Amino acid sequence: MIAGKVADPEDNFHQFMLNGYAYIGLSRVAEILAEIDPDQSILLKKEADEWKKDIRESALNALAQSPVVPLGDGTWIPTLPPWTEAIGPRALYFNREKFFSHGTFTVPDILLGPMYLVFCEVFGVNEPISGILLNYESELFLQNNAVFSQPYYGRHDWLQAKLGMVKPFLKTYYNTFSALADRETYTFWEHLFHATPHKTHEEAWFLMETRWMLYLEEGSTLRLLNTIPRKWLEDGKTIELTNVQSYFGPLTVKVNSEISKGYIEADITCNSDRKPNEVTIRLPHPNGKKAVHVTGGEYDPNTETVILKSFHGNAHVRLEF
Repeated sequence: MIAGKVADPEDNFHQFMLNGYAYIGLSRVAEILAEIDPDQSILLKKEADEWKKDIRESALNALAQSPVVPLGDGTWIPTLPPWTEAIGPRALYFNREKFFSHGTFTVPDILLGPMYLVFCEVFGVNEPISGILLNYESELFLQNNAVFSQPYYGRHDWLQAKLGMVKPFLKTYYNTFSALADRETYTFWEHLFHATPHKTHEEAWFLMETRWMLYLEEGSTLRLLNTIPRKWLEDGKTIELTNVQSYFGPLTVKVNSEISKGYIEADITCNSDRKPNEVTIRLPHPNGKKAVHVTGGEYDPNTETVILKSFHGNAHVRLEF
């Protein structure tokens, strides 16, 4: 593993965030080179895979040595430090040191912490350690499901979106941007205590969260409207995306809610040479009702999602209530 700092704090350690980002960067370069320099691609992929194995081993060893902490429901859960040199989350103050920065003591553990191992694909979304990270970080380091300072560095939002945790994701989404968006300029502050104005980093992550809400790629599957508020599909409302860019090429989606007439329908077009194999689209009834008849795909009433298992570039979906 490599050592160094990842942001302003002078923490030159074997940080999990640093290594996670470096690993995924190397892995993506290997993917890019697969078509133009296959030999170099194979070499880099091998190095990336070995690096990933080392990071995983280090993280699991650190997890075994880090203390367990109580949750509000009475259970106890393991923790993971932000770097290999630590014996537990820094905010638990095992070492007598000063590390207040950017208006909070939680920078190392949550803003630059081990959750990035999930975001950077070192650990899978559904692996047990990913759930552990989400649970104890939510308990210790979030208020109203938002990070205490510079909240757009918290990557629990992405994991919640991936897991289809609609209400937690939306709580993060609305509490964060409502606190940071300036009421006069509509640009974003860097901090919740309104220091550093017009911060493009925060604005960009707000847009990225919005993108995840509307469309999110996952392997060969395109997930649409996965965490939208059900209020967005009240009677007469429309959601429309026109030629937005996705990993699968240009994407157009139009959803019409005609609840007074008993249905919601959607048209989907993504017909490039790299179109997805499967598409899912979540179409929640504004009052929580389940569809009684569905055309265009398989309906999962638990997630209010229609699954199109063999997507051919164009699809029409209709839910009747």
